[in-house]
Amino acid sequence: MKWHGLVIPVVVATLAGCDSKELVIQSNTSWEGSVTGFGTIAGSGNDVVDLSDAPSDVCWELRKTSSAGVLRAYLRDETWFGLGTEYDGDQSTSEPAGQIEGCNR
Repeated sequence: MKWHGLVIPVVVATLAGCDSKELVIQSNTSWEGSVTGFGTIAGSGNDVVDLSDAPSDVCWELRKTSSAGVLRAYLRDETWFGLGTEYDGDQSTSEPAGQIEGCNR
């Protein structure tokens, strides 16, 4: 039986496919911004942006489009079948037209 040569590539491909990278946005107001390697985003309220296909180093810049409310964002990076989670770039603002930014480098 000569299947052992396929084990390593299959395991590596499986592990690589299990990484999840999400930009978590928590807000009670409207916002807009951009994410490196992904493009522009905009919305209102809470959102989760799937960045699994984005480059390994991701940076984002978000700003409130109103004077009221709070905007918070961070990158949630889950690896190894969800057994490890990192939180990068956690920032928030309540300033009128406030801006936040972060990276996962």
